[in-house]
Amino acid sequence: MTHQGHPHDLPVVPPHTVGLDPQRLEQAERHLTAQRPHATSLLVARHGQLAFERYFGIQAHEAQDTQSITKSLVSLLTGVVVRRGLLHLDQPILQDWPDAQRTLTDPRWHAVTVRHLLTMTSGLPSEITNPAYDDAWFLNADPVHFTLTQTLRTEPGTEFHYSNAGVHLLGTLLARVTGQPLERVLQDTLLSPLGIPARPWPRDPQGRVWASGMLHLTPRELLRLGQLVLQEGQWQGHTLVPARWIKHMTRPWVEGYAFMEGLPRYGWLWWLPGPPEPPGLYATGYGGQYLAVFPDLELVVVMTGRVEPHPSHRHVIADLAAHVASSPRRPDP
Repeated sequence: MTHQGHPHDLPVVPPHTVGLDPQRLEQAERHLTAQRPHATSLLVARHGQLAFERYFGIQAHEAQDTQSITKSLVSLLTGVVVRRGLLHLDQPILQDWPDAQRTLTDPRWHAVTVRHLLTMTSGLPSEITNPAYDDAWFLNADPVHFTLTQTLRTEPGTEFHYSNAGVHLLGTLLARVTGQPLERVLQDTLLSPLGIPARPWPRDPQGRVWASGMLHLTPRELLRLGQLVLQEGQWQGHTLVPARWIKHMTRPWVEGYAFMEGLPRYGWLWWLPGPPEPPGLYATGYGGQYLAVFPDLELVVVMTGRVEPHPSHRHVIADLAAHVASSPRRPDP
């Protein structure tokens, strides 16, 4: 079933016209239907056209909590800010930030760079493996101040530790160097040009939006963002994100980490799959939120779920991509 959409939405076509097997797509739908109430949507686009769209217990227009997919959007925005010359990858994050410097208890913070925050190698501990730290950070009256008072777990640039606090710190830095709230910069730079409206975004006690997650988007809006990445930052004749940034963002800067099953590599706030899955990249979020882009296949897949613990269904995306890769078919004339 297709739905009347937004002028920025991708054109809707039958699956076979873009080389997709309808039976494979229906098989994926049956799997997700059996998993209700967890999965909420599955959208598949190829060659810039929406070929499959299903919703499970939600409406097409309902914005979903994207959870940590938000982080991957922060990476895109960082590329724009770097291109404007307001920030540099190897710039110490505390440079020209005297208020932050006065809070430090660990001098190694002076070595933490923007690149370290993008690759989760700042030395901050992971909230995933330390729930008490996660609670202390998230519930603090000033999470950014709390983060900067922490003793780093490792030397900056040496080890990967998944850190929500690090991305929230990066969002604060982006707001600082642009002179605007993060949500306004993201809206003006990326979301509005893609036809995505501003929506409420949860904030920390200091009024900063949570850069590490909780941005709400519809599945079709996620699909547009995936198509933007596939098109190397181009959208309707305009460059929203530098192509050079997209290429570097999707390189495996960190390898061998097994936090996300089947996604052992990490770029700049994007996950990368390993063999035998086709080359691609993933923005992921807790509760089954996935935005997957496979550039060589010109394939974008969105899958969303309810924000609650349940088994991963990422294999649905991996299986679809593998089938497309192994069965190249030209679109029907």
